[in-house]
Amino acid sequence: MSVRQRKDGYWLVDFRDELGKMRCRSFGKGSKGRKLATEFDLEIKFKKSKGEQLPIHRTGGIYLDELCQIWINEKKVQGRKTGWLKDWASVFNKTFAPELTNVPCNMLTQADIMKVLAKHYVDSAQSTRNRYIGYLRAILQYGQDHEHIKKNPLALWQKGKEQSRQSMLTLKDLRKIQKYAPDHLAWAIDAAWNIPVRPGKMDFFSLRYDTNVDFSKGTIKVYHTKVNKWATVHCSKDFLRKLYIARLTNISGHIVEYKGKPVTHMKSSLENASGPKGANLPYPVCLYDIRHLWITTMINHGVEFSTIAYLAGTSVRMIHQNYYEPHSADRMNAAEKLPQL
Repeated sequence: MSVRQRKDGYWLVDFRDELGKMRCRSFGKGSKGRKLATEFDLEIKFKKSKGEQLPIHRTGGIYLDELCQIWINEKKVQGRKTGWLKDWASVFNKTFAPELTNVPCNMLTQADIMKVLAKHYVDSAQSTRNRYIGYLRAILQYGQDHEHIKKNPLALWQKGKEQSRQSMLTLKDLRKIQKYAPDHLAWAIDAAWNIPVRPGKMDFFSLRYDTNVDFSKGTIKVYHTKVNKWATVHCSKDFLRKLYIARLTNISGHIVEYKGKPVTHMKSSLENASGPKGANLPYPVCLYDIRHLWITTMINHGVEFSTIAYLAGTSVRMIHQNYYEPHSADRMNAAEKLPQL
């Protein structure tokens, strides 16, 4: 347990709750914040020495950090994946808790929350802001539904419009990247091209030989976490052979590994392979571009939209909205049929 001051002036207390987990509580700035933090630290130490229950409840109703912990516990009990919960807890404790836990939830306003977003995430992507505010809104709505708080200050919040990312990756460039990629990345690119799941640690990087691959049927069973659906992906004979060979030297059990250990991302290695020291492409590339290229390639080869949607874990509507573009021949035909003025 300790009292400390952040660079922005907020006084914080780090302590362990009754479950032994590290918690952090903010007490504001200035001499008043320091006084409250010191008093809380002494109270925690006294309670601990007496074996009394922690943490100490503050007056005036439930606070946002307490409500957030209740919500996270609820998600865990529901059997939700814990990876994103840990990421969100880290973001919340670092950014939101120090500035939004000085007053009870019933005293928070949308303006208070927006002020924190504007301070820390004004230069971030709109999708990032939408995601973080979406989490906060869900937590506060949970508090209202379970009568922990009287109202949700974000009830009237509307999601900002996100700009769709235009992928420029082509099959030719993907092969060029693979040529300059180290062995583990080259294999990951091959796997991502043949298994069209989302390239996250809960989807693509969680795939294992023992639980997902069936060599006898030539299939890989994948779980699309975003839509909570399973799909069976049939492998080509060529990729199945590569998969079998890769398993012979595999250590971790995960299809994609590095030095015998599973990985959760390959951002840096992909940037190096596609950048000036590698393929020298004039645009940035991420693993999601491979999934995008797979979908557009399937569309161009006439595969039914329903099949693409099933394998990629999305919907036909989303494919039409984000991926489908009429062939250039059809667009030219439309231009030629237009009567001249």
